[in-house]
Amino acid sequence: PGVSFIKLVCVSSNMYKLIYFAFTLLVSSYAIKLPPELQEYVDELHRICIAQTGITDADHAAYDIVKNPHDPKLMCYMKCLMIEAKWMNSDGVIQYDFITDTIHPDVKDIIVTAINKCRSIPDGENLCQKASNFNFCLYGADPVNWYLI
Repeated sequence: PGVSFIKLVCVSSNMYKLIYFAFTLLVSSYAIKLPPELQEYVDELHRICIAQTGITDADHAAYDIVKNPHDPKLMCYMKCLMIEAKWMNSDGVIQYDFITDTIHPDVKDIIVTAINKCRSIPDGENLCQKASNFNFCLYGADPVNWYLI
């Protein structure tokens, strides 16, 4: 069964950028359709974080947030996405104001609602685990509009 993903969009330098939001199976039909340039940004985040973490596309495609929400292979990929998208800084502080202030208006209501439900999450043992905890919270906040980029 297909699971959708919430996509976050930011305005930066007069150009919309899609910012990483949360994580699961990448499917062809999204709850929210993005302009091609934003999909390119998401694809670039994915490429960067696949390369940085060493996971494979098969690892990514096999991720199941329901059965294994804190898959060790994917936790650092999630951290990479959050840091590259500036959703979390290198000290592990989630940048809630940045996220809510820079979201594209087309998805703002969906994203802000989910983000506000995840303002208090466990830190975990490291930044990878914290990113995974945030991801799992976002899934719980809106499982219909969520997928792993």
